[in-house]
Amino acid sequence: MPGAFININWNKKKLMLPYSLRKDYISFTDRKWDWRYQINRDGSANINNPSLYELLPSGEIKKHFCKTEDSR
Repeated sequence: MPGAFININWNKKKLMLPYSLRKDYISFTDRKWDWRYQINRDGSANINNPSLYELLPSGEIKKHFCKTEDSR
């Protein structure tokens, strides 16, 4: 997925995060924000339960609880 991005509208913030290769999960990060999908046992992404992490300058990682919106 080189060159892939995800656009997120969250809490009055608009984030455009590039894909970042990881072993145990799918990650989109700009080193300040990290959006993750866990990998299911069958190898697919668990798109119904994403995680958003805020990587603070102090080194602390703050987890924000999120859910996807159905865009039907």
